Amino acid sequence: MKTIMTKSKSTAPTLLFSCPDDILLRLVTVLQSGFFRSTAEGESILSFLMSIEGFSEKYIVDEIQTIFFNGDALDDMEATIIGEKAVIALSAAMPGLAGAILRKGSPVGALKKSRTNSSGVSGGSYVDVQVKLFNTVALDRGPELFTRGIRLKTMELLSFLDLRPSIVKALGDLVFDGHTIHTSDLKNSISAHPEIFIQTH
Repeated sequence: MKTIMTKSKSTAPTLLFSCPDDILLRLVTVLQSGFFRSTAEGESILSFLMSIEGFSEKYIVDEIQTIFFNGDALDDMEATIIGEKAVIALSAAMPGLAGAILRKGSPVGALKKSRTNSSGVSGGSYVDVQVKLFNTVALDRGPELFTRGIRLKTMELLSFLDLRPSIVKALGDLVFDGHTIHTSDLKNSISAHPEIFIQTH
């Protein structure tokens, strides 16, 4: 598989923090709203997913049952990412009839039968991809993503934290844009920025 170019941080300011493992497992559910990572236009969806920390071909095959691309269940993981923006949503097995229907003809099922090598065709532009993680996918991969750092929409993060003040209270060692801040200053400090790069330390 060809190595692709990604831009995760962009120009967003950085928020560093520490938190206990149990709090981090609650925090990663914010990934249902999505994190952002840019990639070269023309890359295949499979190639892009495998560039994300922890998303090996084995993990994609064994754990991900449903993939949505721009709102539709994905038929072909070799489909290319084009345009200025794209949305990819990843889910483990979902219960009931809906889960069974969405799993039928799954592109992940095709991967189980034959190994796929994705080369992709890189364009000259970047696509800003919103990656949404649901259920056990967020719990499995979220902690590592937070350790490596991810880019979020600031308002999505603040809306999430407003409903979960106990998470904010548990955050420690906050450093925003190179300056130490208190949890009580968090909202005022970051709200002026449309995006934020957050990372545990």
